[in-house]
Amino acid sequence: MSRNLLLTLALLGGTLMNMQAHAQVSVTDIPALPQSGASRPSTTPAPTQGTPVTPPTVTTLPAVNPPLAQPYTATLEGPQSVQAGQDSMWNVLLTNTGDKTINLQHGACDVRFEVVNAAGQVVRTTPQDAICTLQIVGTDVAPGATGELQKIRWEGKDDQNQNVPAGTYTIRSVFNGDGVLIRPADLTITVR
Repeated sequence: MSRNLLLTLALLGGTLMNMQAHAQVSVTDIPALPQSGASRPSTTPAPTQGTPVTPPTVTTLPAVNPPLAQPYTATLEGPQSVQAGQDSMWNVLLTNTGDKTINLQHGACDVRFEVVNAAGQVVRTTPQDAICTLQIVGTDVAPGATGELQKIRWEGKDDQNQNVPAGTYTIRSVFNGDGVLIRPADLTITVR
């Protein structure tokens, strides 16, 4: 054996002997493994009585830019009750709550949306066949003013182009352009 290998083995052996002297492990310290085919106990605590259970939040919305640094509020404005299969429009509005003008130079399709049913499932995403031009849109919102970022349209259908069942839905949207992220408040609507 080479001298370096002997030296390495000697150091490892000394370290192992030292570890044995300091750490005694018995069989009772090792947790038992479940028997083959046995189910593992759940590590998620069961909800307590009276605590609402919310479904996991799943989203298809992009969120790659940092949030807009200037103070603002963003909302969706439009009908709160719609007919399945009928086109409806909502405005994505930006209110400047700061003291400097918000200037955004962005694409015509930088606002994306999705529709979520009462079970928390995304039933409609921004249509992939939407025609987006390479046109740059300028949105300037003075302090204390409200401006429109874009409109979104939903016809009360799911991603398979079928009318959604009557019920309560949530429209979520996001502006992800000009290097910033703006997330309007979700809007709950009723589909008849």
